[in-house]
Amino acid sequence: MNIYLYNILIAEDESLERRALKHIISKRLNNVTICGEAQNGFEAIEMAKTNNPDIILMNIDMPKLNGLEVQKEILKFLPNVMTIIIASYDDFAFIQTAIRLKVVDYLLKPVKPSELIESIKRGISIINLQGNQKTVKECNNTLIQEAIRFIENNFDQDISLEATAAFVHLNTQYFCRYFKSQTGINFIDYLSSLRIKKAKEMLIDTNENITEISMSVGYTDSSYFGKVFLRTVGMTPNKFRGLNKKQQLLIL
Repeated sequence: MNIYLYNILIAEDESLERRALKHIISKRLNNVTICGEAQNGFEAIEMAKTNNPDIILMNIDMPKLNGLEVQKEILKFLPNVMTIIIASYDDFAFIQTAIRLKVVDYLLKPVKPSELIESIKRGISIINLQGNQKTVKECNNTLIQEAIRFIENNFDQDISLEATAAFVHLNTQYFCRYFKSQTGINFIDYLSSLRIKKAKEMLIDTNENITEISMSVGYTDSSYFGKVFLRTVGMTPNKFRGLNKKQQLLIL
């Protein structure tokens, strides 16, 4: 059976890093081929024009043109290329720009082999979905929906941003910025809002005490839960329960 080979362009100025990336890829993936190795930004653009890569592994600190500048130019003639940025640091401005430039992931050096392979596989999945008339935007919306389902299924646990990012196979800082760009709210506020919503339902529909409710929605400290509830709802949990129970009695 023929295996379709996905072309990967490595844009990395450090020879040791290039060898490491090639070793990881060749050892763990049999459906990709390295179609070029660029040592600076201009080379990356020219090789992308010549070799038509499906996926680009792009060092953000490329000489002559940085990785994001290169990505901007490449998108003009390869609008559907899957680019994975590799950086030595988290940077808010770079991450925001990467999201706008359709970067599929943002990995930090030293790159973990498992993270690199997951990112490449995700890029391949998006390419395959594009073949079924799916767009990158639709694929990324699916990723956000997966993250939201994970949060909704685990909000009562000691859930974290890191765990959620790992679930959808994205770098934590990249996921943090991407989640907010797609939902309009950051991860912590989204989780807090969901927990308070569930707590309000329990305050109205059950007779469980405040400590039990706080534990049920993921807060191990009932005092902290009370503070979050007051800040979010504008009244204490007990006052909220009292007002709603009173309204229920008036209706009856």
